[in-house]
Amino acid sequence: MTFRLDHVHVKTSDPAKTARFYMETLGATLIEASHNDTRFRVDLHGVTLNITDHVDYQKRRQKYGLEHLAVETDDMDGTLARLKSQGATVLEEMISPIPKHAADASAFLKAPRESSSN
Repeated sequence: MTFRLDHVHVKTSDPAKTARFYMETLGATLIEASHNDTRFRVDLHGVTLNITDHVDYQKRRQKYGLEHLAVETDDMDGTLARLKSQGATVLEEMISPIPKHAADASAFLKAPRESSSN
């Protein structure tokens, strides 16, 4: 079972302003702007940030701020089974509705010690 950090997701009421802040203030570079410049991916010195407002295809409650850290694994089923057996709380499981990620499964977990903003 291998893991790697895929991205950090920041949710904000003004994605364009937030993306500009990371680029102009912290030296991030633009990877992609999509959905009529309302969703951004920037490279913050090797860490990909996804910057969006709330997204309509997520069913769980969304808040502004650091929304999630996305970690990729080569064994989603095994990883989820192990996490659940260790007491992890799964907030949502879904298959991505984004065409270029159509086969990707996602699971949102509650952070330890109530540290999640969810």
